[in-house]
Amino acid sequence: MDALDMNNFADAEKAFQACLQIDANAHDARMLLARTYIRQQEFARAEETLQTLIKLLESIGVRNPSHKDKLSRAYLTLAQVYSYQQRFSDSTTALTNALEVNPDDTEARIRLGYFLGAPQQMLVPDLSASKRQFEKVLELEPNNLEAMLQLGLAEFRLGEADKAAERFENIIQNYRRHSGAYYYLGVYHLRHGAPEKAVENFKESLRLKPRDPETLWNLWTAYTKLGGYPAELPEEFKIQPWEGFVTPNSVGQGSLFTNIAPDLKMDKVDGGRGSAWGDYDNDGDLDIVAVGTYQPHALFRNNGDGTFTNTANEAGIADPRGGWGSLFADYDNDGYLDLYITRGGWSGAAENTLYHNNGDGTFTDVTHTAGVADPQSSFCATWADYDNDGYLDLYIADGVIGDGAANVLYRNNGDGTFTNTAEAAGVANTGNSLGTAWGDYDKDGHIDLHVVNFGQSNVLYRNNGDGTFTDVTLSTGMNLPVTDAFVTFFLDVDNDADLDIFISNSGSFQAFIAGQITGGATHNSDRQVLYRNNGDGTFTDVTRESGLYHAYGAMGANFGDINSDGYLDIYLATGAPQMGRLERDALFRNNGDGTFTDATVALGLGNIGKGHGVTFGDVDTDGDVDIYVPVGGAFIGDQWHNLFYRNSGTGNNYLTVKLVGVKSNRDGIGAKVTLRMGDDVIYREVSGGCGFGSTNSLALEIGLGTHTKVDTLEIAWPSGQIDTHRNLSVNQKLVVTEGKGL
Repeated sequence: MDALDMNNFADAEKAFQACLQIDANAHDARMLLARTYIRQQEFARAEETLQTLIKLLESIGVRNPSHKDKLSRAYLTLAQVYSYQQRFSDSTTALTNALEVNPDDTEARIRLGYFLGAPQQMLVPDLSASKRQFEKVLELEPNNLEAMLQLGLAEFRLGEADKAAERFENIIQNYRRHSGAYYYLGVYHLRHGAPEKAVENFKESLRLKPRDPETLWNLWTAYTKLGGYPAELPEEFKIQPWEGFVTPNSVGQGSLFTNIAPDLKMDKVDGGRGSAWGDYDNDGDLDIVAVGTYQPHALFRNNGDGTFTNTANEAGIADPRGGWGSLFADYDNDGYLDLYITRGGWSGAAENTLYHNNGDGTFTDVTHTAGVADPQSSFCATWADYDNDGYLDLYIADGVIGDGAANVLYRNNGDGTFTNTAEAAGVANTGNSLGTAWGDYDKDGHIDLHVVNFGQSNVLYRNNGDGTFTDVTLSTGMNLPVTDAFVTFFLDVDNDADLDIFISNSGSFQAFIAGQITGGATHNSDRQVLYRNNGDGTFTDVTRESGLYHAYGAMGANFGDINSDGYLDIYLATGAPQMGRLERDALFRNNGDGTFTDATVALGLGNIGKGHGVTFGDVDTDGDVDIYVPVGGAFIGDQWHNLFYRNSGTGNNYLTVKLVGVKSNRDGIGAKVTLRMGDDVIYREVSGGCGFGSTNSLALEIGLGTHTKVDTLEIAWPSGQIDTHRNLSVNQKLVVTEGKGL
């Protein structure tokens, strides 16, 4: 024990092993040996030692109170070992076992309550069960301060915010020196529109826990709502931002975007997951589907006069189960957009849904007849014709909860049914898959596939053109580890006529705060990632030089040309689960020279909330892209209103191109569109879903800047057909049919 106290682990291990050689039933020595391994992060050896101890104690029974306590402690320590390895389900089981041995073990009960309610990557939160654990602790120990605080947090997450605030106030009145109670009470007031009260509580929390980054950040956020730091505020309560720091909630007149969701009754509160733009009723304007985890789907039909009507019930898609991703595409080439909804995600395995568009404003659930239920923990998905047979296929990212579920590639059989060919094609990918996107990065006419695995390496699959794929991640230079990668998409950021790749990364709250102060991510693993296509089959990480080397809790992300200058911009939608994590979304404007600028506030964006399935589309057919942002956290008590940002326009010119495939799939997904205006080139590829399982407008809204004529419009269709159209006027929408003139 002396050696262990002095961190002399080798001698400690020898001594404890010697004890066990003398007496194999020296239970204390075996426990201390396990803790020696834990201190050295040798978790496998610690687990083995604890399992042996548990078997020994169970073999002799627990009638002896001493043995009963030791067995409970062994399970508790084993839960700790599992937790260190992020094996949260195993940790929960071990804690449950500890309580079966000793129901009065309040430490085990507090930890179990914490795990049941924690938003960990491999654990589905059960807030009601979490709450019951803390209530039981308080029955056993009425003055257990940690249980009081955690019970309040469970109530906060459950949506019982007023009850939680009352509990935090009670802790403060009876245990004044408790920074956590002040902090969460401050968060409560900040979220409920009382920044003055939030300020006072955050300051009290900082007096007890000086310079805590999360409290400093939320104090700053509260002060921005009050006009900024007062001159007399002591320095210990301030953060010193970098020169490019932007302030949310300080948008002036003349901003490019205005949130009109409340006016249009599109400010749905539903847990904010995916969204999809598409003209489902073929009336010439874009409608939108919004899905979430706590409410039925919404289908906002565009009435063509600036208003929308939610027709989900009439259309037959108001499924109360909610969803994660939403994808519009015409899978059967009948001229009407169908809809695929993924569900499950971190909530565990669940069936997805394919809705067939009947052409009369209604949809029919054809999931099982089509064979595309994929009852796994599905997250993002995307459409593309990977075998160029004229029918759209579907790839689905599964297994994010770490259950080993393989990804699915549903090949379209052309008769309304699909066959899973993922294993034969070599893209089953049994990692913790989350994000995915299609794009022909090498422009060989066969669309390639990118997969993001949460907490693991991303994978780039090259399409071999024979129905199979090859993992080319290493050979293309795409093997940079991204710790908490979420979503991905292909886009041409530099207008050099090939596709680059962006990956969003959900860094920690403290990493985000540090980055807002220093001007960039402080660790390589926390930043977003931009890979530039070198044009020779390889990529270069250009994140730092591009100005995207920032840490955000970016779960959702997407792209569009917000100012119609011909260069694609990137929107980050932040959405980390913690109740106190209040950070803004971010819009990085493409400067046209290979760099991006954070222009969030100047553009009228920067919502503070939990953004996810952001999408772009020209909803009012005025040539510029509008933005829909589903917003909602992981918990019932962390819900927000969805946002719909209308673009007021910059006066730049545009060309909107809607493709109609004949030999190719009807939507032209995967088609390559190249515009030439003198020496300038703009390159776009029609995407069948990207970002947070979402669908941008399938029509390409292409900004042209000040160009007044398009010299050539070249379309390389998935079928191999190449059409060229010349001398096009600007500021119009073209419907281009494969193999035909305009």
